[in-house]
Amino acid sequence: MIVDDHEDILFFLEQGIRQTWPNYLVTTAKNAQDALQYLKRNTVDLMLIDYKMPGMNGLELAEYVRGIAPRTMIVMMSSVDPPELKSQPGPFDAYLGKPFGISAIRPLVTAF
Repeated sequence: MIVDDHEDILFFLEQGIRQTWPNYLVTTAKNAQDALQYLKRNTVDLMLIDYKMPGMNGLELAEYVRGIAPRTMIVMMSSVDPPELKSQPGPFDAYLGKPFGISAIRPLVTAF
């Protein structure tokens, strides 16, 4: 699952993952609330979550995800590179600074 409030980033990541791994199911959400609704009904192995989103930021979403789906791998993404994502352990498994290419997520996706 990819969670980002920018449609162009959702499109880029979704298409890149679908083309690289055509047998994987890829879902997207434009905000944390939509992602949580999806998680209440479905299992997700990997989430790519944008840090800076309106309403609920990525760290808050990751905390909720840990409570709902503790085995889901969470990758936090950010273009602003906030120090709180690097200075303390968070509710996520990996961090990617934007922009990045599909090759940057290859080790994470192939872990399954």
